[in-house]
Amino acid sequence: MDQQSPHAEAIRARLEKYLEGKDFFFNPDEDIVDSIIKAMDKRHEKYGKDYCPCRRVTGDAEKDAAIECPCAYHLKEIEEEGFCHCRLFSKE
Repeated sequence: MDQQSPHAEAIRARLEKYLEGKDFFFNPDEDIVDSIIKAMDKRHEKYGKDYCPCRRVTGDAEKDAAIECPCAYHLKEIEEEGFCHCRLFSKE
């Protein structure tokens, strides 16, 4: 893992805690995980929220709440595809 900002480390820690007891986990490709967390960190700098980097921020707080990681869509995507849209979470 590359040197990451304190907030990126906090994102990783929060998501690791979220994954406890789930039947899915971080993508086994650590480069993908690092890249997504880094992109989320940049979005946090810009928007003040940990938005999924694979989804468009609209500026509508109510709509954008659905794309804060873990987003509102990830469970269905993992169930249907085996991974979420941005491939941060995976069953494999």
